[in-house]
Amino acid sequence: MSELMRLDRDGSVGILRFLQTAKRNPYSIAFVDALIDCLREADQDDSIRAVVMTGGEHFSSGGDLVGFQDEVAKGARATSEMIDRVHDGGRAAYQFRKPLISAVRGVAFGAGLSLALSADIVVAAEDARLCEVFARVGGCPDTGSSWLLQQRAGAGVARMLVLTGREIDGRTARELNVVEDCVPADEVEARALEIAREIAAHPMFGVQSAKRVMRSAAESSYLEALDIERDAQTVLLAAHDFPEAMRAFSQKRKPEFQDR
Repeated sequence: MSELMRLDRDGSVGILRFLQTAKRNPYSIAFVDALIDCLREADQDDSIRAVVMTGGEHFSSGGDLVGFQDEVAKGARATSEMIDRVHDGGRAAYQFRKPLISAVRGVAFGAGLSLALSADIVVAAEDARLCEVFARVGGCPDTGSSWLLQQRAGAGVARMLVLTGREIDGRTARELNVVEDCVPADEVEARALEIAREIAAHPMFGVQSAKRVMRSAAESSYLEALDIERDAQTVLLAAHDFPEAMRAFSQKRKPEFQDR
């Protein structure tokens, strides 16, 4: 187990906990490495059917600007390679095959906000503090913010939040469609777990296929989305669970899913 995070189990749900809450879970290279390891562990554990990602009282304050200075001092090539390593964390979260839910309390700034938004569903505390902080420090969006925020909230809202560097609370984030759910701070993890358990109750091959279809369709035209859906649904109809659901419906009984 890393001192930065650990993967807990709660029945069929994995809980990825960031452990440096007192430091607001800075998004360092070590943090990225630990994140990738934990997500790989969760992916390989068949008993885990969905994952909740949480930083406790603070999700993440964003990039470790102090720790990054040594690499930046080496020049453009080293800096580019460092940023690419930082981006590996977002890649691992966004490409995670199982449903991923972010439970956001406290701060989610910069790369920390990007990581939260890379999940399938975001539950935020009403008083959470979300900020695309890059403009405040003379930078531009990274860790996927430029794409993730536009996908969720639209181009206009994304530009407003990025260019102003404005901090918003969880309520405002919900109103702007930056997050999907907003509850009091002491209910955030419970709500995220509730959603994860609801998802985990469904046949996993279908859920993972649905996640893949939704992600692919979001980057496609309508006609391309139809093709993506056709190809995935063809496989599912030839599997066990979808045909079993159809048989159970016609026989007026509860389906017996085998997750295959």
